[in-house]
Amino acid sequence: MSLIESTLSEEHREFRDRADAFATEVVAPRAEEIEETDEFPRDVLAEAGDRGLLGVLLPEEYGGEGSDFLSYCLVVERIAQASGAVAESIQGHTFAALPIARHGTDAQKEAYLEPMARGESIGAMLLTEPGAGSSPTELETVAEETDDGYAITGEKAFGTNAGVADVHLVVARKRPAPDEGHGVSVFLVPSPEEAPGFTFDRVEFMGMRGHVTGDSAFDDVAVPADALLGEVGQGFRIAMGTIDMARTGLGAIATGIATAAFEEAIEYAGAREQGGNPVGQYQAVQVLVAEMDAKLDGARHLVYDSAHDIAAGEGDTRASSKAKYVASDVVEYVTRNAIQIHGGKGYRTDYPLERYFRDAKILSLIGGTTEIQKTTVAEHALDL
Repeated sequence: MSLIESTLSEEHREFRDRADAFATEVVAPRAEEIEETDEFPRDVLAEAGDRGLLGVLLPEEYGGEGSDFLSYCLVVERIAQASGAVAESIQGHTFAALPIARHGTDAQKEAYLEPMARGESIGAMLLTEPGAGSSPTELETVAEETDDGYAITGEKAFGTNAGVADVHLVVARKRPAPDEGHGVSVFLVPSPEEAPGFTFDRVEFMGMRGHVTGDSAFDDVAVPADALLGEVGQGFRIAMGTIDMARTGLGAIATGIATAAFEEAIEYAGAREQGGNPVGQYQAVQVLVAEMDAKLDGARHLVYDSAHDIAAGEGDTRASSKAKYVASDVVEYVTRNAIQIHGGKGYRTDYPLERYFRDAKILSLIGGTTEIQKTTVAEHALDL
């Protein structure tokens, strides 16, 4: 038994088994359809909610499962083996629901969390802007205080589930600004269909088809006073309060996709014959298999180690950044070499490997690029 396996509780194993059943029975049969249509799989997420897989981290009193972060990583890793797009959509939803659970009023929790846990309502976090990135000192989106609440004006880029979400957590500067600080705050905004002045343009990506993101624009969008999440000035802390979890979760998605590609390569190497022998008997293929196997195990240990510490209340930015960048490097390596083992067949669209390969790339970019993760790890190691 591996060290990882020996640390899992019965609850962890139960969530992994539940995710395995969901991935096998629901996600895998739909994966190619989602890839071909590029449509947001709302029905698949609704089924995930029915099976308790959207509320893993949410409180039981609001319809969640009340489990820990290691359970969550086990869930998204297994789902990512069937579809990276579905796993990433769940990731974006989860990290929109968590800030409400942590910082919402009782009324906000009552209104939002149970529908989000059931998959009846989808969430998105909108922080990044086209010209300002995610820096709190450069955000240009503003929320002007009105007699009835706030009027939000500005633009946002990216944001998983943006546009298709039922609730968007929009990070904006409150105006007039408070006496101290930048006034950066979070506001709960409904879908574009329900919020006049909110428009969304979806952008297309090379991979993660079915995962929706794009450009959101707000033109004097009116929200009530109780749309403020937390307090004025807490916006950046709220938005970044789950960053270690989000990065580790992306690492889990990476290991899930890499596992799927590795298993495809192993099966093919044992079945495909060349010169009367399975190609897996050739040393060149064996070297690739050994490197893929070792790298994948190393990435998974970093991801689970970070997840275990977060679950124990001992989350560490150095560990989460290390897990994220190593896993995103490994998934690119594994998917690329799984194609190599398949030869020309790996490049065909009727094999899933090219989907895994395209899906893998985004994981080194979102949640902070690989270069940012390495800088973060180095700064913590050097105590800078």
